Amino acid sequence: MSSIPPPSGLSGYLRWSTGVIAAIALLVCMVSLPRLQNYVQCNNEEDAARSLRVLGRAGSPQESPDLATWIGQDRSLRHRFLDARVLEDSGLLMQHGYLFQMQRPEGLPAQFVAWPRSAPRTGQAAFMWDGSGNVLRHANADGRWNGPEARPAEPGTNLSELGWAPWVMR
Repeated sequence: MSSIPPPSGLSGYLRWSTGVIAAIALLVCMVSLPRLQNYVQCNNEEDAARSLRVLGRAGSPQESPDLATWIGQDRSLRHRFLDARVLEDSGLLMQHGYLFQMQRPEGLPAQFVAWPRSAPRTGQAAFMWDGSGNVLRHANADGRWNGPEARPAEPGTNLSELGWAPWVMR
């Protein structure tokens, strides 16, 4: 009769080392995921502000009925917004987690605004091209501008009173 050999110390060592490796992997994930989320949010915000600057510098939308139509008619804008899509129910343009809208205040140049599709997951800040060459930023700390139904400041409002400040590119 053959006897089963006694367990070696090696099997206990393997179980222990596997547990340590799993704990280290869990710790790395717990530290890395929030940083990755913050990185994505910051990149989305930067891209939204830069996109507004591109829109503002592209000239006047003339008589285009909406932002998507204007972008579709301009080759350089089409290139910048290649992966943007129009939300059918609201007519807003969405790119990289941000919603974009063109506003036409009475007697003023067109304004462009961008705000997060899902704050704070896709970004937090809201941005506006004010028509005079500036991109303005609002921290949107309370997340009030979030999604298609909650749009930023209406055209013609006093932006300085609402917490808007010039955006400085990092």
